[in-house]
Amino acid sequence: MLKPYVHLMRRPGARAFFVAGLTGRMPISMIGLGIVILIARESGSYGLAGAVSGVAVIAGALTGPIQGRLVDRFGQRLLILIGSVLCTVGLAGLLIAVAMDAPSWALYVLSFVAGGTRPQVGSFVRARWTHLLGRGRALQTAFALEAVGDEVVFIVGPVLVTVLATQVSPYAALGAAGVLGLAGGIWLALLRASDPPGRGRSDGTERAPLPMLSLLLLSLIGLGLGATLGSAEVITIAFTAAEGQPGMSGVVLAVWAFGSLLAGLWYGSVHWRAPVERRLLLGCVALAVALAPLPWVGSVLMLGVVLFFAGLTIAPTMVAVTACVEEWVPPQRLTEAITWTVTGILLGVAPGNAAAGHAVDLWGPSKAYWVTVTIGIACALVASVSVTFARPRNRFAHN
Repeated sequence: MLKPYVHLMRRPGARAFFVAGLTGRMPISMIGLGIVILIARESGSYGLAGAVSGVAVIAGALTGPIQGRLVDRFGQRLLILIGSVLCTVGLAGLLIAVAMDAPSWALYVLSFVAGGTRPQVGSFVRARWTHLLGRGRALQTAFALEAVGDEVVFIVGPVLVTVLATQVSPYAALGAAGVLGLAGGIWLALLRASDPPGRGRSDGTERAPLPMLSLLLLSLIGLGLGATLGSAEVITIAFTAAEGQPGMSGVVLAVWAFGSLLAGLWYGSVHWRAPVERRLLLGCVALAVALAPLPWVGSVLMLGVVLFFAGLTIAPTMVAVTACVEEWVPPQRLTEAITWTVTGILLGVAPGNAAAGHAVDLWGPSKAYWVTVTIGIACALVASVSVTFARPRNRFAHN
């Protein structure tokens, strides 16, 4: 199963930009949690902490596609360098503002700067794989590897933030996110050989139209995947606490992520003959089916089993979304298009968290899982519409 990945890492420059991208991506899973822990501890207000953290997420969602368009036109290097520095400056300013008990508006502004300038490293690295490999089976394996990388980021990042916040300082936790993002960003920017060339101002190809309806539906699927992850996380924490085993929440969520990681590795090692649209639809349907037993789970052990099998559907579905983007959009606008779907995933986490929290308060943890199940069903419905009615006629890849 690992043989295709070994060959992938032997490609010139691949290992370097993969590791650099993994490092530069760590802030995705660290900034939001780090802001919440820091502001909640220093101000005593979880409402303010959640609002400031939410601003960073919204800022990233607003600027992500803009970053993608700029990168497709001018290349990655300069934008990554500027974005990494500005994001770190924003986080440093936020740390100082919290320490000095600055007014709330200052926290919102600095959070917006940090979130809005953070480079969309995941999208940039996927574009580098496309530039390196061209179109074909190896690119599918690379996209699966990136999905696995995302899982690693979301397993390691929160643990690192929590350990630093409790054992050292909440300032150190958020500061570490800035340092990792800056180090990974500079490293990636310096790897010029793998940087896809920008199209420049004079090249008319950057005006090639995007299939906006198709891209919107794919982004909605990404939004649903993010909401699924966010809602299940909150409800699982509440469920394990209600069962008298609050310390098991991290274990159960790690099992879920591990299932996704394994499935991602397997998915990328298979030579698929089915069209990418069919794989997307099957992934979304499998996710909805795998989530269905959650409202009837009666123990933490059974919850871990169900979430493990649900996790097996996450990474393959994410890879299928990216593969659809790669096949449906003009190659000269690939980075911009990928940022739309990646932004959808990240943006979906916050409303998923909120909806799950309200559901737990109203109905209790077990029934609250209906929120997660409903989101999974919605993803399957959107996928069926997408592959049936919104597939663009033009194709730009033949996997």
